[in-house]
Amino acid sequence: MKGARIGITRAGLNGFTNVTTPAPVTAAIEAAFKALSDAGATVIDLDAAGFTFTPAAGEFGVLLYDFKNDLAAYFATRLGVPVAGGTLQTAIDFNKAHADVEMPFFNQDIFDLANSLNTADPNAPQDPGLFGSNSAGMASYNIALDLDQAAGVSMDQALSMFNLDAVVSATDNPAWATDLVYGDHFIFGTSGLAAGPGYPILQVPAGEVFGVPLGISFFGTAFSEPKLIKLASGYEAATHARAHNLPTFAATVPFDHIKGPLQQAAAGDNQMQSAASAVSSNTIQGAAAAQAAAAAAPNQAASAKVRKVPHHL
Repeated sequence: MKGARIGITRAGLNGFTNVTTPAPVTAAIEAAFKALSDAGATVIDLDAAGFTFTPAAGEFGVLLYDFKNDLAAYFATRLGVPVAGGTLQTAIDFNKAHADVEMPFFNQDIFDLANSLNTADPNAPQDPGLFGSNSAGMASYNIALDLDQAAGVSMDQALSMFNLDAVVSATDNPAWATDLVYGDHFIFGTSGLAAGPGYPILQVPAGEVFGVPLGISFFGTAFSEPKLIKLASGYEAATHARAHNLPTFAATVPFDHIKGPLQQAAAGDNQMQSAASAVSSNTIQGAAAAQAAAAAAPNQAASAKVRKVPHHL
């Protein structure tokens, strides 16, 4: 990364709601930013410079609109399945009819939301809450596309104004636990900086928070993938973050990093579990040995009788 000019931003890190990003997370993000300069890059703090990114306000509405139309186009290519030649409504009806199999835990809210849109006319008025809105309060698919393109213009301005090779931010909050009651638990994400206008994003591991992984994203202008891959590869070569972030399926958030009574209690539980496991294993092995001996006894007796037969002959 030596010689590269990287702009960093914390845009979007305040979250989707009023939940404040926890201090341990922001500290890990700042450490990841510092690793950029440690790897030889020149780092420009865009927030400190007063640059403000334009959000892709129409992103979700465009996704819903395109999903409804594109799903119907996909179903038109299918044969021999219940939704062949159908629409999003066909899928919704199928899911409802087989809810015990298709939706045992969650509903299909996003399907319903997408299906409620008027996708026959890209200029048809839509819900401003989904599609963003301009100063007149209007909202349509085409207006939402314009809002998303404005985010691309904003990215290009940052790259040009500060002579940057890429912009970097945290990808989203550290890996979260998912449960069957509340679903996912994430409070921020930065993909809107580039995803709305269709610009490339390259994400790599950058560290850990409480034992779970955190990533950063490299953003660039249209068709800048080769440059982003080179920069991200250089970052990984310098930090080796991936080596400490090997994929795993954890039953819960790890806590072996915690010092004090909680860790000691956990260690005690682990020792008790290990001891119980060893006792159980020894018991099983002993029982198995006894069973084997019992099973072997008749065979040994039978074998002895066989050996005695020649003497009787």
